[in-house]
Amino acid sequence: MIRLPTSTALGFAAIACVSLLVGCQQERKVVKWNPMLGNVAGAQSGMPVVRDYGEYSDPTKVPDNKIRVEDEQGKPLLLAKSGRHLMSHIYITLRDDEKELFTQQVLSECTRDEFRANGLDEGEAFDRLKARFEDIRMLFDLMPYAEYTPGVRSTRIDTRVQRVEIKGIAAQGLYWGGFDMVLEKGNWKLRWFVPGSN
Repeated sequence: MIRLPTSTALGFAAIACVSLLVGCQQERKVVKWNPMLGNVAGAQSGMPVVRDYGEYSDPTKVPDNKIRVEDEQGKPLLLAKSGRHLMSHIYITLRDDEKELFTQQVLSECTRDEFRANGLDEGEAFDRLKARFEDIRMLFDLMPYAEYTPGVRSTRIDTRVQRVEIKGIAAQGLYWGGFDMVLEKGNWKLRWFVPGSN
């Protein structure tokens, strides 16, 4: 066995490390670079803006932004892909006295079942909310974008149930503080309203 002087062994080790590092150079490639104001006209960046979102599709988008369309028989069909869509349907069906449309397409199946289990007609839900229409209008005025309104908290209650609730000073004195919505067959439906601080 040949023994090399310590300085020679260290030299070989250094050369081996440098060789490995040179052979392991990494290539940098920008896959996605989308700075906050990168899509503003005339904006400049030190790197080219790359907006590759892949196969992403906005789940709240509806064709032609129409949330109320007609089915094959010419009857209204309500689409609610967000809390804001649901709020619009609640407001319009109550305002326009569309009781059947409300109970069949706005009110959740679990709430309808609950009313029936208590010996009540599902239309009673419409009547109760219609009697509190001004309180609902006041709530909706404070959360115009539903779960996307600043100051509004969106909380997952269950697997398919989400609570949209206004908090803080804005919630003081409200009869209703928010609402629960249930995802049924791809659309949000009203579970019920959340009591406010009043």
